Amino acid sequence: MKLYRPISGLIKLTCLLMLNISDAQESSAQGKHKGDRPGHDMRDTIARDQIPASPILSVAQALQAFKIQHGFTVEDVVSEPNVFNPVALTFDANGRLWVCEMTRFMPDVYGSGEHIPDGNIAVLEDTNNDGRIDKRTVVLNDVVLPRTIAMVKGGIVYADHTQLYFAEILPGLTLGVREVVDAEYAKGGNLEHKTNTMLYGMDNWYYNAKSAKKYQTLPLTAKVPEGTKEIYRNKYWKMIRGKSDYRGQWGLSMDDYGRLFHNGNSSPAKGDYLRPGALLKNPGYYTKMGAQSIGTNRVYPSRINPGINRGYINGMLVKEGVDKGKLVNFTAASGNLVYRGDNFPDKFYGMSLTPEPAANLISARFIMEKEGGFSGKPVYPEDEIVTSTDERFRPVNLYNAPDGSIYLLDMYHGILQHKEFLTTYLNNQIKARELDKNNNTMGRIYRLRWQQNVLAKQPRLEALSAKQLVPYLAHANGWWRDTARRLIIEKNDPAVFNDIAKIIKSDADERAVINSLWTLYALDILTEKIVNQALKSSALKVKGAAIAVSESLTFSDEGEFITTLALLAKDNYLLAIEVALIIGHFDSPKALKLSKQILDQYKTKPWIKQAVISGLQKKSTEFMLSIGGNYPDSDFMYIINNLGKTPEKRTNREQLSVQGKVLFDMGKTLYNGKGACFGCHGVNGDGIDAIGPTFWKSEWLLDDKTKLAKVMLHGLMGPINIGSRQWKTTAVMPGLAAREDISDHELAAIATYIRNSWGNTADTKAQVSAGLFKRIRKQTYGRQTPYNQVDIFPNRK
Repeated sequence: MKLYRPISGLIKLTCLLMLNISDAQESSAQGKHKGDRPGHDMRDTIARDQIPASPILSVAQALQAFKIQHGFTVEDVVSEPNVFNPVALTFDANGRLWVCEMTRFMPDVYGSGEHIPDGNIAVLEDTNNDGRIDKRTVVLNDVVLPRTIAMVKGGIVYADHTQLYFAEILPGLTLGVREVVDAEYAKGGNLEHKTNTMLYGMDNWYYNAKSAKKYQTLPLTAKVPEGTKEIYRNKYWKMIRGKSDYRGQWGLSMDDYGRLFHNGNSSPAKGDYLRPGALLKNPGYYTKMGAQSIGTNRVYPSRINPGINRGYINGMLVKEGVDKGKLVNFTAASGNLVYRGDNFPDKFYGMSLTPEPAANLISARFIMEKEGGFSGKPVYPEDEIVTSTDERFRPVNLYNAPDGSIYLLDMYHGILQHKEFLTTYLNNQIKARELDKNNNTMGRIYRLRWQQNVLAKQPRLEALSAKQLVPYLAHANGWWRDTARRLIIEKNDPAVFNDIAKIIKSDADERAVINSLWTLYALDILTEKIVNQALKSSALKVKGAAIAVSESLTFSDEGEFITTLALLAKDNYLLAIEVALIIGHFDSPKALKLSKQILDQYKTKPWIKQAVISGLQKKSTEFMLSIGGNYPDSDFMYIINNLGKTPEKRTNREQLSVQGKVLFDMGKTLYNGKGACFGCHGVNGDGIDAIGPTFWKSEWLLDDKTKLAKVMLHGLMGPINIGSRQWKTTAVMPGLAAREDISDHELAAIATYIRNSWGNTADTKAQVSAGLFKRIRKQTYGRQTPYNQVDIFPNRK
């Protein structure tokens, strides 16, 4: 289908082309790139004649370049000319692929023509059921850097580099109305750090990576929930937007219980132990979920990797031995996936997989659940599930497929790093192997499958009624369960109640029961009887889901139900968290007593204090009055005393030592005065884009006082990772070691202030000492250049 651009669009296009040419010429004339940092010796660490060539491989050759673990195989699903530079996809109800093609990503080292609006949304079909795509239909061909796509009733929602849109899809894959849903969906930031994904969650919300927003479609007559906002409507539904936890960088996935998993560029897998929004129920409580890392960030490529942005820095590549020149740790983690298909053997179900396009591999780790969190262990110790010797193999996203396998999206692109961060070192690597040639005209999607097992047939769910879809809520493949749930909710037919209730009553499969509970919850036809039935389940996670969804109900005897909850909470820590999170829903006096019971029994356990405070919702004051105004736990009281205060107003001053309070007050004056810290980091310590990073919950402040002292004395140059966000700073932070007007005592005061403000609580009953700065000053005497991220955190990019 062809979309015609207006004359004004052509003028804009011409201007964009001229700007890109000018940028390219200026950068070329200067002989340097934006990623260069003062003081960096960007030498080659691997001799050019020791680096294998990187020719463009045919699909047949690319398949031969893979090293795959025993039992698995990789198959070609589709390649050019039927797909180009795929970065994201979704499957529709009939198993067709809807693919975002970012055809303007880095065609050369200058990113020429980046904002030309000719990215595609293409529909790919297997019309003869042989497992390979044989039909391509371009639905949209004028999208600027498409990055997000999801199915909704009546069509799709998708995002370009800035906005979220609805595109109505009519019979024959023709385009109907196209409208902006959220003009600020991916506003601001760099191409590598923009909102993406729109994952349909267990609770009927669409969640995103690199975002603190969530979205939901509701019937036009439905009430807008408190704390959310209607932002758009069409003839099919209205869209609401709510607040979520900020998470991830590129890609998002979930497990069978609706918990979300994501990654940062050097963090391949992180998981939220609690369900989304669990700690956002109390309007006066400002906190972060705090995802746990799953396994290490070590990688084991089959090809050497000098072509990474900072390959010249010591520690990025293996220095000696048979693996010399191979990437040591993740540096470009993408599209993390929790496997929920039915093609692999059972032992692989629920494992976490992460692409590393900079090292041309897919890494796999088992998710290990422990009390209050996750850990991980490699599926293949000191090895990977898939590697390639083809440097152009760029896996950027993974998806559970309807056939039970995993689909791998390969941009098949020579250049991975965006121009805003690309170094002269990497530019030279790219030119040496002609990785800047023939980009944006290729792309592949592969299937990772278990060779001996048969793949499932292509789905045909689109024409089914809500009642006909119900059995698929119990399907062995998570894609089918999720899709059936979405379609049933979109059809909004309460007649499915009895059929879904039978699944819950049978208690045969916890995944099916949990999926069914959340379906009834979204349809608003959940009953007290069904919840009580599910609370008798033999599966702990089913009981937890039943508690969670019960928050939507009004009970005939609230006191009796709370008594049931009290018994469940007393017997199990996980259930105690779920109970604590819904207490604010109840009016019975027993409810607040139950909060105290949970706090008393489990206060030393992870998440309990946070869950109790969040779950009280608007009843925190009422709770404190019910227990006499004080609770014998300093951490709990710190949270209570700071309720209603946004992070920038929180302070740990009262918990410091006597000397610490004096230093804190002095540090606040210095921060906003002689030290001039506020100029780069903001008066509220939350950072200023492109200038200075946030101090809120920053590991640079809190991980180790000696690291902070080194940076304060000798300065720092970016980029700087804090949590899952990377701060790109244009200026180098100057060190204070040479400032004769600032003493070690004053440096200790600034450190004490920033480590105990804005929600930071690093020095309870203590302070930072001037002796620390005296010692570090002596140890680092003679240093002439600022630190960089790798100096302070050796495993980082």
